[in-house]
Amino acid sequence: MRIIQIMPDFGLAGAEIMCENLTVELTKAGHDVTVISMYDYHSAITERLEKLGIQIIYLHKKLGMDISMISKMRKIFKEINPDVIHTHRNCPQYAVPAAIMAGVKCRVHTVHNIADKENGKLARIANKFFFKYCHVIPVALSELIKDTILCEYRMRSDEIPIIFNGIDLSKCIIKNDYAIDDSFKILHIGRFSEQKNHIGLLKAFEQFYKNHPNSELWLIGDGEKKNEIEEYVKKSELSSSVKFIGLQNEVYAYLHDADIFTLPSNYEGIPMTLIEAMGTGVPIVATAVGGVPDMLTDGEDSLIVENDIEQIAKAFEVYYLNDKLRVEHGSKVRERAEAFSVETMTYRYMMIYKNNRS
Repeated sequence: MRIIQIMPDFGLAGAEIMCENLTVELTKAGHDVTVISMYDYHSAITERLEKLGIQIIYLHKKLGMDISMISKMRKIFKEINPDVIHTHRNCPQYAVPAAIMAGVKCRVHTVHNIADKENGKLARIANKFFFKYCHVIPVALSELIKDTILCEYRMRSDEIPIIFNGIDLSKCIIKNDYAIDDSFKILHIGRFSEQKNHIGLLKAFEQFYKNHPNSELWLIGDGEKKNEIEEYVKKSELSSSVKFIGLQNEVYAYLHDADIFTLPSNYEGIPMTLIEAMGTGVPIVATAVGGVPDMLTDGEDSLIVENDIEQIAKAFEVYYLNDKLRVEHGSKVRERAEAFSVETMTYRYMMIYKNNRS
């Protein structure tokens, strides 16, 4: 098949990494995949894709509404004549009209987050029209996201397939040593944004740190709230124990070296970083939001808590004090990760593509 993947840009975040993984695996399977990036933004993801010989077309989008995207995409679709267009994030308002004009029959959109938080109001109004009248298939990442699509867009349950995100598990550096060395390292990976709840995480770590001063919190990422987070750390006198590591092209070594991974988000889809932590076999503390309860089971393979500072801090302490539990849960999340392989994800998308080409 000829397939076009469409993304606003390729910053180092979960939806973009999922699109990269899917594109690479589809190419390995023999499909002809082209990638469209609406903005002229280059990153480690675009560099990796282009090194593999995958064409990325940059559309140089202007900020705000840019109607020229429709004509630009229509021209590309006419030239490539794809069997499938697959959109991510806030691309459908441009890509779907272009696909209709170009006669592309199979139109797929992955809803990467809670439906009412994925896009602004106008984009959601457009999506509702596309899903109902334009044969666009919305793919949910979890049961919870499917429920939010049903609520937001008033669709039937059988119109919304669920496909978990997947990663190349062979890239994970499997953790075998769970002993605590000089410091107890807690790792968080995520954009500095309201969604990821860094302030809540820091407050929980602050409580935990009072009793366990040999602990460190490693923060990987960047974003609009970084200055606010850095200021909070300074005022809390945590500067010596909180490490700002910045954006990283590869996080597997950091996951391997961490004693626990934490994801105390306010809301989520199927977090790619959580799958990477699972594939590594690092013990996990996460809030019960989005698709997280579909991925992990509290007390059986991880510690899943409410979005509560004291519960998060207590979960850190449970793992700190229990060597045996860290080993047990680390082993079990590694087993659970097999359900989130890139091969499984790609196969399920391929079935949707093939069944909706005509």
